[in-house]
Amino acid sequence: AVCLPAVAQSTMRVDIPFNFNAGGKSLPAGRYMVVRVFSGDQATWQIYNDKGGVGFLSNAVESAQPHGHSLVFLQEGGAYSLIQIWNGGKFGREVMRSKVKQTLVAEGSKYVEIGAE
Repeated sequence: AVCLPAVAQSTMRVDIPFNFNAGGKSLPAGRYMVVRVFSGDQATWQIYNDKGGVGFLSNAVESAQPHGHSLVFLQEGGAYSLIQIWNGGKFGREVMRSKVKQTLVAEGSKYVEIGAE
């Protein structure tokens, strides 16, 4: 477990209706808090609920279309992985993943976006 100082500049609540992976850890479906705990080029985020959570690094990402407050998951077969966090607007955060994992994304994969409060 890693303890990071909470700098709650960005906090979201989201109901995730499926089991998913984030930061190399499998998490069950449920209501989660998503919090930025450190800002910088590679901002650190934490996703957690009363059953546990995980911290992970992210990089800046930009979209041509604005997003609301949401999380984006990549669905590969029956598995979901958290890949992006959007706090509204055209700039968001992309969850850092291993380069090996990125090259193995199948053509049949799809993106699933879930709105957050």
